[in-house]
This record gives sequence, structure tokens and C-alpha cells, in this order.
Amino acid sequence: MGMILDRTTDCGLGGLYIWYEAYLRMEISQFLGRSGVTCLVPAPQPIINWALPLRPFQATLWVGVLFCLVLECLALAWTRHCERAPATSTPTSTGAPPPPPSWRQCLRFGCATTLKLFLNQSTSYVTTSYALRTILLASYMIDIILTTVYGGGLASILTLPKLEEVADSRQRLYEHKLMWSGTSLAWINIFNVGTVDTVLLGILERFRVYDAEAIAVKSRTEQMGFVVERMQFGHLANAEMIPDDALSRLKLMVDDIYFQYTVTYVPRLWAHLDAHSRFVLAWHSSGFDKYWEWKIAAEYMNENRQNRMLASQMPKIDIGPVKLGINNFIGLILLWCFGMTCSLLAFVAELWSFKVERL
Repeated sequence: MGMILDRTTDCGLGGLYIWYEAYLRMEISQFLGRSGVTCLVPAPQPIINWALPLRPFQATLWVGVLFCLVLECLALAWTRHCERAPATSTPTSTGAPPPPPSWRQCLRFGCATTLKLFLNQSTSYVTTSYALRTILLASYMIDIILTTVYGGGLASILTLPKLEEVADSRQRLYEHKLMWSGTSLAWINIFNVGTVDTVLLGILERFRVYDAEAIAVKSRTEQMGFVVERMQFGHLANAEMIPDDALSRLKLMVDDIYFQYTVTYVPRLWAHLDAHSRFVLAWHSSGFDKYWEWKIAAEYMNENRQNRMLASQMPKIDIGPVKLGINNFIGLILLWCFGMTCSLLAFVAELWSFKVERL
């Protein structure tokens, strides 16, 4: 740039963008190409947590299931309370028929029977009225439908994992507050802090500078982004410091953080500026810009690496058979542990209550 200002050279081109400060002192030609700055960010991972058994049903459907179970419990308790004693039952000492069971006993019967039917278990109570038998049959049919639908939904969720959100766009990179790195401040020092928008300013604040060796090491383990250049026709440059074994855990962003147009800088009142600009337009119109980029990519870039980085934009979901592991059942195991703990505490409470009653 200084040689152009001193007029010791006629023009300068390459990684030179449209900079306002430079335009105040030099002339610029028609744009030569488009250079976008994007990142390779950590690829999404399957979401595995304790709430996995709850995912087959939506929240509103779970509320409906709980409401249905409560209605079953109340209906069974009311019918049990209104049930008449059989003729073969033992009368009381006064000769009167035995009194109906208390509401506490009926509610206990309703809760226990509802849970048994929901788990496809039978009840040990011998019914004597057709009303109670009808309610038991209806409850059993409803619970079979619910458990069948739930089992099918859980099976599909276990084999089709849900992926977490990844910072693969400009807006999500800002929202996730993900650090990103490059080998020089030249990636971000082209901006005036007072003129950029809030999103871009937040992204620029999280830029860090590392050397090529540090970037190669961090790309294998760290949760951060690594800057690459997206050329005009889709090829990726400046990604040589990222090793091949690290590409499998990285994902290419779907858009650019920002982009700039490359131009040719020439001295003021350069006599050949119009001719040079016409030549650049003719060069674009003839398709030589695309041919040039593809030729350079074929000669100096690794085709396999290019295809792997470009293909990483799409999520990698294997639609074939999935081998299930412990991570797929961690939610069920946590619920089982919670249930066993509650049952153990209830058993201890029953033993303590029994001892207190005996005293």
C-alpha cells in the first residue's frame, strides 16, 4: 500500500478489500472477487438427559394423561364406595349387613388399581358389581392404548436421536457466545467499532489469536470456532492448519460472519484505471473468474478436505439400524433409581410407623 502511495508501483491486488481509509488516498477498480469469513464450529451432539422418557408425549399430552389417571382413580374410588356387599358376606354382630368401606380405603383402592392398570398389571380385588367391572374394563382399554402409543414413541426416539443446537450461523454464533480464533488480527481489524451492528460487534469481541500449532491442537479438543475463508464460488481457503482427524468433530457454518469485495488499488489519477476496470468486467463476463478459482482449488487444495468441510454443513444422521448404548437408557435408569429410593424410604417409614403403633 505504501508503494502505491509513493507511486513506485502502478497497482496492488490480492487480499486487498474495499477500505474507506485507503479510498481517501487511492483509487479502486471494479471488484475482483468476493471473500467471506466463516468458521468451522463444533458439530452438534445427540441430546441425552434424564428427561428422555418424557419426550414421546408433549407437555399438554402429559397433562391429559395425568388428568385421565385422576379421573380413573376417582371413578374407581366412588364405585368401590357405592358397591353393595355380596349376599354371602358375613353380617355384623347386630345382624345388619357390613358397612361400606371408608373413603380412605376407597381412594387407596382407586390409586393402587389405576397404577396397576397403567402398568398392565391386574388387580387382586374380586368385584361384585357390574358397574365396577365396567369401569375396570374401560380403564384397562384406555391404559393399553396409552402404553402402546408411548412405547412406539419411545422406540422411535431411542433410534432417532435429537441433536443439540449448534452455533452454525452468524446469529447463533453471537447467541452461544462461542470463542473463535485465527492466526492474525487482520481477520477483524478492517472494521470501525462505531459502525458495526450489535451482533457483529459481539462476535468480534470473542475473537482470539493463536499460532498455527495451537490452532491444530485446540481443533481436536476445544469447544471453539476456527476461521476459514469462503471464496466466491464456494471453495474454502486458509484451513490448512486444521488436521484431518479434527474435521470429523467440526461443522461448517451455513453463512458468513461477514464478507468483503477484493479490488485493485492504484494511485490517484491513474491513466489506465478505466481500461483496467473494463478488463475486469470482461473477465467476469467470460467466466474466467470461476475457471480461475476452480483451477487454483484443483492444483493447490485437497479435494477430499474440501468435500468433507462442505458436506459438514448438513447434519450427519444415520437412518440405518442404531446400536443402543447406556446413554440411550440413562433417563430410564435415573427414574428407576428415583423410584427405588422412594420405595425404600416408604418401607422405612412403614417400619417406623408400625413400631410407633405397637408402643
